[in-house]
Amino acid sequence: MASRSLARAVQPTLSNTTCRSFSTAAAALAGRQGSRFRKPEKKFDVNYMEEFQFDDQTTIGHELFENIRNVRQYLRKTEYELPKLRSFAKPFEPPSSEQILKFKSHTYLGEGHPVERKVVLSVKVSELKLSDKQKHKFLLLAGPRYHVDSDELVLSSEKFPHRKQNKKYVRDLLNRLLTEAKDTKDTFEDVPLNLPQPKKRLQFPKEWARPPQAQQEAQQE
Repeated sequence: MASRSLARAVQPTLSNTTCRSFSTAAAALAGRQGSRFRKPEKKFDVNYMEEFQFDDQTTIGHELFENIRNVRQYLRKTEYELPKLRSFAKPFEPPSSEQILKFKSHTYLGEGHPVERKVVLSVKVSELKLSDKQKHKFLLLAGPRYHVDSDELVLSSEKFPHRKQNKKYVRDLLNRLLTEAKDTKDTFEDVPLNLPQPKKRLQFPKEWARPPQAQQEAQQE
Protein backbone atom coordinates (compact mmCIF):
# COMPACT_ATOMS: atom_id res chain seq x y z
CA MET A 1 0.00 0.00 0.00
CA ALA A 2 2.85 2.36 0.80
CA SER A 3 4.54 1.76 -2.58
CA ARG A 4 1.28 2.42 -4.48
CA SER A 5 0.67 5.68 -2.66
CA LEU A 6 4.26 6.74 -3.40
CA ALA A 7 3.85 5.96 -7.10
CA ARG A 8 0.62 7.97 -7.23
CA ALA A 9 2.37 10.93 -5.61
CA VAL A 10 5.30 10.84 -8.03
CA GLN A 11 3.26 10.31 -11.22
CA PRO A 12 1.66 13.79 -11.46
CA THR A 13 5.01 15.42 -10.69
CA LEU A 14 6.68 13.73 -13.66
CA SER A 15 3.81 14.54 -15.99
CA ASN A 16 3.87 18.24 -15.11
CA THR A 17 7.67 18.55 -15.39
CA THR A 18 8.96 19.66 -18.78
CA CYS A 19 11.59 17.18 -20.06
CA ARG A 20 14.15 18.35 -22.60
CA SER A 21 16.15 15.89 -24.64
CA PHE A 22 19.93 16.29 -24.56
CA SER A 23 21.58 17.04 -27.93
CA THR A 24 24.90 18.53 -29.01
CA ALA A 25 23.53 19.76 -32.34
CA ALA A 26 22.17 23.26 -32.81
CA ALA A 27 18.43 23.82 -32.81
CA ALA A 28 18.51 25.01 -36.42
CA LEU A 29 19.99 21.68 -37.53
CA ALA A 30 17.62 19.54 -35.51
CA GLY A 31 15.87 17.06 -37.75
CA ARG A 32 18.17 17.80 -40.71
CA GLN A 33 20.65 15.02 -40.23
CA GLY A 34 19.50 13.21 -43.32
CA SER A 35 21.57 11.26 -45.77
CA ARG A 36 22.11 14.21 -48.10
CA PHE A 37 24.02 16.08 -45.35
CA ARG A 38 26.34 13.21 -44.57
CA LYS A 39 29.85 13.19 -45.95
CA PRO A 40 30.97 10.20 -47.94
CA GLU A 41 32.71 7.57 -45.92
CA LYS A 42 35.66 7.43 -48.31
CA LYS A 43 36.09 11.03 -49.35
CA PHE A 44 39.45 10.66 -51.07
CA ASP A 45 38.82 7.24 -52.58
CA VAL A 46 39.26 7.11 -56.36
CA ASN A 47 36.05 5.11 -56.75
CA TYR A 48 34.03 7.96 -55.21
CA MET A 49 35.54 10.69 -57.39
CA GLU A 50 33.64 12.09 -60.33
CA GLU A 51 34.84 11.17 -63.76
CA PHE A 52 37.07 13.81 -65.31
CA GLN A 53 35.37 15.32 -68.35
CA PHE A 54 38.45 17.23 -69.60
CA ASP A 55 36.62 20.51 -68.99
CA ASP A 56 39.00 21.89 -66.34
CA GLN A 57 42.68 22.37 -65.66
CA THR A 58 44.73 19.82 -63.82
CA THR A 59 46.18 20.44 -60.36
CA ILE A 60 49.52 21.46 -61.84
CA GLY A 61 47.74 23.87 -64.16
CA HIS A 62 45.88 25.52 -61.26
CA GLU A 63 49.16 25.91 -59.34
CA LEU A 64 50.74 27.53 -62.40
CA PHE A 65 47.85 29.98 -62.71
CA GLU A 66 48.10 30.77 -58.99
CA ASN A 67 51.78 31.65 -59.39
CA ILE A 68 50.93 33.88 -62.37
CA ARG A 69 48.28 35.67 -60.31
CA ASN A 70 50.77 36.27 -57.48
CA VAL A 71 53.34 37.72 -59.88
CA ARG A 72 50.74 39.98 -61.47
CA GLN A 73 49.65 41.17 -58.03
CA TYR A 74 53.17 42.35 -57.20
CA LEU A 75 53.57 43.87 -60.66
CA ARG A 76 50.41 45.92 -60.11
CA LYS A 77 51.75 47.09 -56.75
CA THR A 78 55.03 48.06 -58.38
CA GLU A 79 53.25 49.97 -61.12
CA TYR A 80 50.54 51.78 -59.15
CA GLU A 81 51.41 51.75 -55.42
CA LEU A 82 55.18 52.21 -55.24
CA PRO A 83 55.12 55.61 -57.02
CA LYS A 84 52.87 56.89 -54.23
CA LEU A 85 55.71 56.41 -51.75
CA ARG A 86 57.68 59.22 -53.38
CA SER A 87 55.57 61.75 -51.51
CA PHE A 88 56.95 60.36 -48.22
CA ALA A 89 60.60 60.47 -49.32
CA LYS A 90 62.92 62.69 -47.29
CA PRO A 91 66.40 63.89 -48.23
CA PHE A 92 69.27 62.30 -46.37
CA GLU A 93 70.67 64.47 -43.61
CA PRO A 94 74.04 63.40 -42.18
CA PRO A 95 74.28 63.33 -38.38
CA SER A 96 75.41 66.53 -36.76
CA SER A 97 78.33 66.89 -34.39
CA GLU A 98 75.96 66.65 -31.41
CA GLN A 99 74.62 63.27 -32.49
CA ILE A 100 77.48 61.08 -31.29
CA LEU A 101 75.60 57.88 -30.45
CA LYS A 102 75.57 55.03 -32.97
CA PHE A 103 73.02 52.21 -32.79
CA LYS A 104 73.43 49.01 -34.75
CA SER A 105 70.82 46.29 -35.28
CA HIS A 106 70.06 43.53 -37.78
CA THR A 107 66.92 42.91 -39.80
CA TYR A 108 66.17 39.67 -41.63
CA LEU A 109 63.66 39.67 -44.47
CA GLY A 110 61.04 36.96 -44.27
CA GLU A 111 60.86 34.98 -41.04
CA GLY A 112 61.89 36.54 -37.76
CA HIS A 113 65.24 35.88 -36.12
CA PRO A 114 66.28 36.18 -32.45
CA VAL A 115 69.18 38.46 -33.40
CA GLU A 116 66.75 41.15 -34.58
CA ARG A 117 66.09 42.26 -31.01
CA LYS A 118 69.77 42.86 -30.28
CA VAL A 119 70.97 46.48 -30.23
CA VAL A 120 74.61 47.62 -30.09
CA LEU A 121 75.49 51.15 -28.96
CA SER A 122 78.90 52.66 -29.69
CA VAL A 123 80.25 56.09 -28.84
CA LYS A 124 83.70 57.65 -28.82
CA VAL A 125 84.82 58.51 -25.29
CA SER A 126 86.66 61.60 -26.51
CA GLU A 127 83.35 63.06 -27.71
CA LEU A 128 81.69 62.74 -24.28
CA LYS A 129 83.57 65.84 -23.08
CA LEU A 130 84.76 64.39 -19.77
CA SER A 131 87.55 65.72 -17.61
CA ASP A 132 90.59 63.61 -16.79
CA LYS A 133 89.18 62.50 -13.44
CA GLN A 134 85.78 61.78 -14.91
CA LYS A 135 87.31 59.87 -17.81
CA HIS A 136 89.44 57.82 -15.40
CA LYS A 137 86.40 56.80 -13.39
CA PHE A 138 84.33 56.26 -16.53
CA LEU A 139 86.86 53.86 -18.02
CA LEU A 140 87.12 51.97 -14.74
CA LEU A 141 83.37 51.46 -14.70
CA ALA A 142 83.24 50.55 -18.39
CA GLY A 143 85.81 47.78 -18.04
CA PRO A 144 86.31 45.58 -21.14
CA ARG A 145 83.52 47.40 -22.99
CA TYR A 146 86.03 50.13 -23.82
CA HIS A 147 88.11 49.48 -26.95
CA VAL A 148 91.50 51.15 -26.86
CA ASP A 149 92.18 50.89 -30.59
CA SER A 150 89.06 52.79 -31.66
CA ASP A 151 88.53 54.82 -28.44
CA GLU A 152 84.93 53.59 -28.40
CA LEU A 153 82.62 52.37 -25.70
CA VAL A 154 80.45 49.49 -26.93
CA LEU A 155 77.29 48.41 -25.12
CA SER A 156 74.96 45.69 -26.39
CA SER A 157 71.73 44.19 -25.13
CA GLU A 158 69.36 41.40 -26.17
CA LYS A 159 67.82 41.06 -22.73
CA PHE A 160 64.32 42.15 -23.73
CA PRO A 161 62.08 40.67 -26.45
CA HIS A 162 61.74 43.89 -28.45
CA ARG A 163 64.36 46.05 -30.14
CA LYS A 164 63.07 49.33 -28.75
CA GLN A 165 63.32 47.99 -25.21
CA ASN A 166 66.95 46.98 -25.70
CA LYS A 167 67.74 50.33 -27.30
CA LYS A 168 66.29 52.17 -24.33
CA TYR A 169 68.17 49.87 -21.95
CA VAL A 170 71.63 50.56 -23.43
CA ARG A 171 70.88 54.28 -23.59
CA ASP A 172 69.85 54.33 -19.93
CA LEU A 173 72.94 52.32 -19.06
CA LEU A 174 75.17 54.92 -20.73
CA ASN A 175 73.41 57.70 -18.84
CA ARG A 176 74.00 55.86 -15.56
CA LEU A 177 77.69 55.48 -16.38
CA LEU A 178 77.99 59.19 -17.12
CA THR A 179 76.15 60.07 -13.91
CA GLU A 180 78.45 57.89 -11.83
CA ALA A 181 81.56 59.22 -13.60
CA LYS A 182 80.57 62.81 -12.83
CA ASP A 183 79.85 62.03 -9.18
CA THR A 184 82.55 63.72 -7.08
CA LYS A 185 81.96 61.74 -3.87
CA ASP A 186 84.46 59.09 -4.93
CA THR A 187 86.60 59.70 -8.01
CA PHE A 188 88.53 56.38 -7.81
CA GLU A 189 91.82 58.23 -8.20
CA ASP A 190 93.60 55.66 -6.06
CA VAL A 191 92.54 52.80 -8.38
CA PRO A 192 95.00 52.29 -11.24
CA LEU A 193 93.69 52.05 -14.76
CA ASN A 194 95.30 49.16 -16.60
CA LEU A 195 94.37 49.51 -20.25
CA PRO A 196 95.74 47.15 -22.91
CA GLN A 197 98.23 48.53 -25.35
CA PRO A 198 96.77 49.53 -28.69
CA LYS A 199 97.62 47.29 -31.57
CA LYS A 200 100.39 48.54 -33.79
CA ARG A 201 99.76 48.59 -37.48
CA LEU A 202 102.44 46.79 -39.44
CA GLN A 203 103.95 48.80 -42.24
CA PHE A 204 105.26 47.12 -45.35
CA PRO A 205 108.98 47.87 -45.81
CA LYS A 206 109.64 50.09 -48.79
CA GLU A 207 112.71 48.09 -49.78
CA TRP A 208 110.49 45.05 -50.21
CA ALA A 209 108.28 46.77 -52.74
CA ARG A 210 108.53 45.52 -56.29
CA PRO A 211 110.10 47.97 -58.74
CA PRO A 212 107.96 49.36 -61.55
CA GLN A 213 107.53 47.24 -64.63
CA ALA A 214 109.59 49.57 -66.80
CA GLN A 215 112.51 49.31 -64.39
CA GLN A 216 112.25 45.53 -64.39
CA GLU A 217 112.36 45.40 -68.16
CA ALA A 218 115.40 47.71 -68.19
CA GLN A 219 117.23 45.46 -65.75
CA GLN A 220 116.46 42.40 -67.83
CA GLU A 221 117.87 44.01 -70.96
